[in-house]
Amino acid sequence: MDQHVNWNSVGLRIVQGLTTTIEVVRQLDVQEASLVMRLLGKSCTRMVKEGVGHEFGIALIETSAQLAMKESLVLEDVLKVITGILGRLYFTAKTEEERQLVAQLEEAVKNYQVF
Repeated sequence: MDQHVNWNSVGLRIVQGLTTTIEVVRQLDVQEASLVMRLLGKSCTRMVKEGVGHEFGIALIETSAQLAMKESLVLEDVLKVITGILGRLYFTAKTEEERQLVAQLEEAVKNYQVF
């Protein structure tokens, strides 16, 4: 069962969600940031039933639970976690569109790298 996904609109929404999540992490406490990450993960899994979008959602949900246990949250830590997830997604991307989505997400994270 191969469903066709409009990667342009889905990808854009996921990238916007990730950007919003990173912005939120900069301003909120650990519990709130974890919740926002979990919500993005859930919306990813609902929007995309398979492929990298779905796997990204699951990874965000799992990671949000780990983040919730931390005492404090540093933006760099969150970026490292997300970068790690994206690195794994490159190996699971099956189509060019999926690879482009991962690259878009990576670009969104790079915009926040702290030098």
